[in-house]
Amino acid sequence: MIKKKIIAAISVLCMAGTVCASVGNAANTEPVQSELTAKTTASRDRIYCIASVSKMYSALAVMQLVDEGKIELDAPVTKYLPDFKMNDERYKDITVRMLMNHTSGISMGLSTNHYLYDDVDSFVHDNTLDIVSGQRFKAAPGEYACYNNMGFELMEHIVENVSGMSYTDYVRNNIASKIGADHTGTAWSLYTGDMGNTKVSLYRGSLPIEYPYEMASGTGGIYATAPDVANFGSAFFTGNDVLLSDDAKTQMSTRWNDDTKYESYGLGWDFVEQVKYEKESIKVMGKGGDVPYMHSYLLVAPDEQISAAVLTAGNDSSSQYAGLMAFALMDVVLEERGKAVSDLTPPEPKITDTIPDNYKKYEGLYFIGGLYNNGICRITFDDTTMYKEDLGTDNSSPEIYRYTEDGGFVKVNDSGKMTSDREIVYFEEKDGGIYIRTDMFTVYPGLGICRGLGNASDSMYTGEKMKENPISESVQQSWDELSQTFFVKYNEKWTSQDYESPFYRVVTDEKFPGYILAKNSAGARAEKLTDEDHAVFFTSIPSSANRDLFDLEITRQTYADGTSADSLDLSDGTRCRSVDSLPMFTADITEISLHSSEAVWYRIGKDMSGKSIVAERPDNSAVFVYNKFRELLYSTHIKDANNTIDLPPDGYIAFMGETGDSVKIFK
Repeated sequence: MIKKKIIAAISVLCMAGTVCASVGNAANTEPVQSELTAKTTASRDRIYCIASVSKMYSALAVMQLVDEGKIELDAPVTKYLPDFKMNDERYKDITVRMLMNHTSGISMGLSTNHYLYDDVDSFVHDNTLDIVSGQRFKAAPGEYACYNNMGFELMEHIVENVSGMSYTDYVRNNIASKIGADHTGTAWSLYTGDMGNTKVSLYRGSLPIEYPYEMASGTGGIYATAPDVANFGSAFFTGNDVLLSDDAKTQMSTRWNDDTKYESYGLGWDFVEQVKYEKESIKVMGKGGDVPYMHSYLLVAPDEQISAAVLTAGNDSSSQYAGLMAFALMDVVLEERGKAVSDLTPPEPKITDTIPDNYKKYEGLYFIGGLYNNGICRITFDDTTMYKEDLGTDNSSPEIYRYTEDGGFVKVNDSGKMTSDREIVYFEEKDGGIYIRTDMFTVYPGLGICRGLGNASDSMYTGEKMKENPISESVQQSWDELSQTFFVKYNEKWTSQDYESPFYRVVTDEKFPGYILAKNSAGARAEKLTDEDHAVFFTSIPSSANRDLFDLEITRQTYADGTSADSLDLSDGTRCRSVDSLPMFTADITEISLHSSEAVWYRIGKDMSGKSIVAERPDNSAVFVYNKFRELLYSTHIKDANNTIDLPPDGYIAFMGETGDSVKIFK
């Protein structure tokens, strides 16, 4: 009966790509898969990158060393990483615990060259300490929790320094081998075939792509099957001492802060409390993860001895859907054991006709992140309604909110009615700033046939009121001129997945003078201008809406093609050059010299628009083609890519490889 219900849950959520799910208990791991088609469902033995669920492996590794008395959670990181330094002396206050519960205050996320096609490279590992050394803090260590990938990369180094073995060997010898997880390891062990080679098939649209490897092992680079991950989750069961002591597991499942206005991070876990389970006195912890093309979710009920793991593949998928499935699996098993839980439906807020006058002080510009798309908005009020107008975009219609009896503002549609998806924002004054906190209740139509799949709720700080930033007219004009062009990344390795969406843009708007939006395909970040060449992050939102911050600098560079032009440099190591500075790809070009540290970019000239070329290239090289809208049309990382390349009008073409090699062009 349980298997049929789990198959029903998977069938509801099957998406473009593959799905593999397992439910484990103290005695065994029961793999379950939907009996649909081979195209939509992977076998139990397929290996996925489990993305940020990998953080649970590095967290467990650290806690094993805590159990052995080799690490103290509240000791400074410098005790175990003597070479760890930052520009701000407060780095000495960062403890191991702060890395694990996302309270370190480190601003940046992952650096360059961390996600590579059919390639492994030690760049991320070897440069972690150097890259983080130049970073500014976004908050004092321990001030608040904000999701941070870099902390877990530092944990990878701590595990290596303390244990005296590579992280790959540590995972193999101290985690995988002890639980019989023969198909679990890092990108390094998968690449060399040490853990088998049954990798899940991946597609960009309908085209098969080479297998990508995540180089940031401690934060996102564990590879495994769904049964292996579910079995790993059973290591957190109460009374299971195969990998950890119960005391270590209790510390990991304790939230960093008792205030429910904040996210409920544990040590490694995304959350250690879920209201719908807590009301039934059931403890459930969870962790999700995303890398391009692969997504994951792990749920563990330690006292109920249930571990549910869902791994999915598909470019249009996400850990959100893997999480919905994992919750469904968890709920099916609980129901079978006579412990049914039900979704929580929040009470419908009562709208009032008048907004109190004191809310006028909250009018102004806000940076919004987290549950919203990141960006800058203007908030205004009339007697009955709050308006949220997105700035720096083509969206001219403001979102509408009505005031509620509990002091919040609920989003309504154009007819003034609340939708089934409930979004309520609250204004809070704290520490001299004004912040927005958002409660979001989301309904997933058609998923209610499986208990636990019908809705989801979140609450976190999502916005911060921006202060005026007076700058000179010349500084503003300089950035306004810069906003007229796009920039393109050029300093990733030829195998980097980042070249699938390498374009950046700076956006200015007369409605937010003194600030810019730095945009790429991953979203937008607000930056405060300081002079003609520098813009810095400034936000202090006490939540994961404030993750992955960077400063910007405009520098002058001489490129491999001999031209000199502006470069947009991010403090995370990303380097981008202006597309206006790119040379034209013309009919007289017959050979292109490659450079290991720099992609060779061209705009497609009029005489080559609509024509085709054949590129004869060495093995360690790649070619990418984009249309005039900067959308990827062609990549040699597509399996069996046609050697004849069509050139779109006004598009772009890039060649990457290793110094000393070249690509020959035939028309």
